Amino acid sequence: MPLTEQQITFFDIFGCVSFPGLFAREAESITQGPALLHAALNRTNIILQMTRTENGTAIIARQTIRPFLFSLCALLLSACSDPSLAPQAADETPTAATFSLRLDAETPSALRAEVIISAADMREIRFPLTIADGDIVGSIRDIPAGPGRLFTVNVYDATDHLRFTGSTRLDLAPGQSIPVSLVLDKVETPAVLRETTVELVEGVPMEMVWIEAGTFTMGSPSSEWGRNADESPRCEVTLTRGFYLGKYEVTQRQWEAVTGERPWEGREEVLDEPDYPAVYISWQDLQLFTARLNAAVGEDIYRLPTEAEWEYACRAGTQAAWSFGDDRGDLDLHVWYSENAQLLDRSHGHILGAEAISPWGLYDMHGNVWEWVQDWLGDYPGGAQTDPLGPASGTARVFRGGSFKDPPEFSRSAQRCWNAPDLSFGNIGVRLLRTR
Repeated sequence: MPLTEQQITFFDIFGCVSFPGLFAREAESITQGPALLHAALNRTNIILQMTRTENGTAIIARQTIRPFLFSLCALLLSACSDPSLAPQAADETPTAATFSLRLDAETPSALRAEVIISAADMREIRFPLTIADGDIVGSIRDIPAGPGRLFTVNVYDATDHLRFTGSTRLDLAPGQSIPVSLVLDKVETPAVLRETTVELVEGVPMEMVWIEAGTFTMGSPSSEWGRNADESPRCEVTLTRGFYLGKYEVTQRQWEAVTGERPWEGREEVLDEPDYPAVYISWQDLQLFTARLNAAVGEDIYRLPTEAEWEYACRAGTQAAWSFGDDRGDLDLHVWYSENAQLLDRSHGHILGAEAISPWGLYDMHGNVWEWVQDWLGDYPGGAQTDPLGPASGTARVFRGGSFKDPPEFSRSAQRCWNAPDLSFGNIGVRLLRTR
């Protein structure tokens, strides 16, 4: 049977791309297929460039390729037994990124800048960037190639106060060199962004971020996409005391070091890795966890955040659905949730810090795994509240933030969820609070 040209769609982990190709319905008719498929392969393995503006951030240049599709075509060509047409091995030169960013005229002169590169399948890496005459420049080599590399550029003033930030996600092929140009968003943060590192046990640190006291509106407006009735009535909440909050969710390494236990071992929906979030921990387990920490330091300074403290820190001075705004097109830069987890075939929490940092210096407040808070579940009382603690009793404890198993609306700042305090799940973890 002669080959006929059809429209073949190859789905890859970042969506799909269609191109005219040839499909051999009969094995004996495949003799012409490789050359035509090779042509399709060459048309598909291109570098894409695009310009877009999302929520005030203009991405001036963005390049990517589809390495999964390229590899799939290579396998098909190999199956056709014509190695001469198969793509050659990737260039062995290091994968690199060159940065060129312009800051506005209002930027203070004393600054430092860094780029943070992260992804679900790699450890976070950081590089300083050079600032000269308002321009941020730098060339970074030896970046691990792979899909979904998140590039986040942060600019700080002389007091280490985060002033500007911008992010974009790129696919990197071995040997590829890409330009990255961003216009950074100005960040409204507390007067001073303070971080500290505490030692939970000897040799096991935890990074924490100081959250200033303040006032915010808790709950969501009736117009918010994906909202639930239990997010109202909205109320003005004043927190009179600042606190330290974990920069990341509690990791498996930290949990095991403190408790000597590994409740996630051999369970579903979890990757057993030290820098991934600790899961299969109940609210009751967490009371024992914090009690051990407090006993070690001789004072009661570790606990779970209250529901109000958690939402205040998550919102980071915003009233949008997420701390990064209302644009659902930005979700993949900031949230590990059901859709991007399924696309990458990773039905578990991911390495901490792989999504963009929040305006107040916290990672994974939206998505990855839910986070237990201290409160019993109850209706919001309405009216102005000061340092609310939630109901005095109940049957269910609250957790916040959404997870890799849940749709994007569950990761909103106002979203609430709950369960019995003695139950544990593969998508619920915790973020620790320290009072001082």
